[in-house]
Amino acid sequence: MAPKLATILVCLVLAIPRNSIAGDTLSDAAMDKMHKHFSEAYNRGDLDAMAATFAENAVRVTPSGIFQGRDAIRRSFSDALKLGLHDYSVQRTISRPEGTLVFNAGTWQAKVGDRSFHGYYSSILTSEGGQPKIIEETVAVAAP
Repeated sequence: MAPKLATILVCLVLAIPRNSIAGDTLSDAAMDKMHKHFSEAYNRGDLDAMAATFAENAVRVTPSGIFQGRDAIRRSFSDALKLGLHDYSVQRTISRPEGTLVFNAGTWQAKVGDRSFHGYYSSILTSEGGQPKIIEETVAVAAP
């Protein structure tokens, strides 16, 4: 159960940008609002709102597979929601602009029941309609 559970948990974790994207300066307050929006969407099981954090043509690479496009990413979150994941958080430790994109990397943690899981992520973000969107994200479960 633990390896499959950890793999599915990884599919939920999102990177939250806190930097300049495609020339638009995004304040910490705007990023906090984005994180709150995602958390609320997760807590009410709103897969569409969770997937909306990603660009239409985004790619997610996880231990359970490669998901191409927002629809596939949305479906990948469904299994994680069914597990009862809670108390998840993301800690961005690196964030830097790269041309019109932003690179972020950091750690994540979450629980299922009273069991904790954690790992690492990296993401590349762009701007769509003035909103930050993840175009690529890779997540991994930390080795025990």
